[in-house]
Amino acid sequence: MNPRILVLSESFGLGHEKAALALIEGIRRAAPGTGIFHTDSISQGFPRLKGSIFKMYLQLIKTLPRTWHRFYEKSRSVTDNKASKNLVHRLLSGTLAKTLDRFRPDVVVCTHPFPAAAVSRLKQDGMKIPLAGIITDYDVHPYWLDPNIDLYITGDPALGREFAGYGFVPRQVSGEGIPIDPRFAEQADREKIRTALGYTNTHPLILVAGGGWGLGRLDRIAGMLAVMPERPEVAVITGINDTLKKTMLRRFAGFNNVTVHGLVDNMYEYMSAADVVVTKPGGLTTSEGLAAGVPMVLFDVLYGQEVWNAEFLTGHGAAVRCGRIDEIPRVVRSIIQDSRQSNLLIEKARSLGKPGSAANAAQRILKLAKWKVVPHH
Repeated sequence: MNPRILVLSESFGLGHEKAALALIEGIRRAAPGTGIFHTDSISQGFPRLKGSIFKMYLQLIKTLPRTWHRFYEKSRSVTDNKASKNLVHRLLSGTLAKTLDRFRPDVVVCTHPFPAAAVSRLKQDGMKIPLAGIITDYDVHPYWLDPNIDLYITGDPALGREFAGYGFVPRQVSGEGIPIDPRFAEQADREKIRTALGYTNTHPLILVAGGGWGLGRLDRIAGMLAVMPERPEVAVITGINDTLKKTMLRRFAGFNNVTVHGLVDNMYEYMSAADVVVTKPGGLTTSEGLAAGVPMVLFDVLYGQEVWNAEFLTGHGAAVRCGRIDEIPRVVRSIIQDSRQSNLLIEKARSLGKPGSAANAAQRILKLAKWKVVPHH
């Protein structure tokens, strides 16, 4: 009997969605007959409010990032978490119970703690089903701590110590990486990829990214990089930020060394082709950078989980953090010109990178599903 897997993500940042899709692709490659249903809990519970909730969250982190950071840190309180989890349970558990009853999965996988908290309460109330949580940042936020989660998948084995720091003993923890596009694990011919993407092999290629939402001052960063003495080629990924894409296409229409792209489905190629990646420290983008073994320069490290992602990456020597936007050209130029610095960043990135994370996570989830497989009538 092929297992049935329910994957619940959330639209608070595209990283949760990307991790879910990468896992699903890993499962399909490992077990093609697996039944998979993917949705997000907000769409299930409040489909008409999803757009409004998304806009409110985006506006908060764009205009009041320090407020969001204070909220994120304050929510580390176990007392605050308990009240919040009770609210999430009341809002989401009823709808998710119907989804579970309809799909009847052998395992539930959550890439965001909100649906995980709701499913956990259903387990507490008697529902017997394995539950896995995929933490999509290099930080174990206490909101994730839950005795009803049977398996945690984290970005690195070192994060296992964070559970112990809270006095929490999880049932299982796998530090085999945040799931990313399985194509990162395939052998890449850098020169061929650069040529196929339309770039030369004679100038440095700088990839500028602001996550799936295209956040940050990407236009200013690209402008500063484009006029560096080395005349690098600059590839900008604006994600779903179509307004920014249109603005940048107009601004750089006269530049022959700047290209602007929206949401792409071949980030593995751009990462493999780049000499340096300049990015906000989102969990998925930085995991992709580590897997590609590319030097990373981090900017706009202002709030919440991204502060901890930056701490993890710089603490392991796999990235350089810029406190101000105008520092970026100097730091990028240093990496391009200093092969020792560049090679050290590449070495550290590769030591942390987990290009096979989707395949490894898939195996863990399939094993968890098989533990509890029962016939479906």
